[in-house]
Amino acid sequence: MRTILPLLAAALLPAQAFAACPASPPEGAAASNPAALEQGRRAFLKCRACHTLPEGGKNLVGPNLWNLFARAPLGAADFKYSPAFTAAAPAWTAAKLDSFLEKPSKHIPGTRMVFAGIPAPEERQALIAWLAKETGCK
Repeated sequence: MRTILPLLAAALLPAQAFAACPASPPEGAAASNPAALEQGRRAFLKCRACHTLPEGGKNLVGPNLWNLFARAPLGAADFKYSPAFTAAAPAWTAAKLDSFLEKPSKHIPGTRMVFAGIPAPEERQALIAWLAKETGCK
């Protein structure tokens, strides 16, 4: 039942019911700060082997991240999420993504994501600010 409920909710409710683009980036990584955005762009280099960003971009080992903050949980079209991700069905906010990126396997035990994480808070915050800008948040 825990697995079915998030999928049912994602199918029946509009994406706006789950999350929205962060009103402002996490503290310490202002979206208008070019240095922080550059740090975020560099941090994404660790992610790009598994994730794409553009609207309509293809899924790789991980899902395309377009509209990450505003889409329904498990909202990447045609991506087969792991049972652990399906059960968790995270609606991404800046705070939830920050916690997840610190150590994915700790945040969602059983995830197939083998990425070790980003231990530095300022690097995670910069990445999240850059992702918000690059994935459709205005």
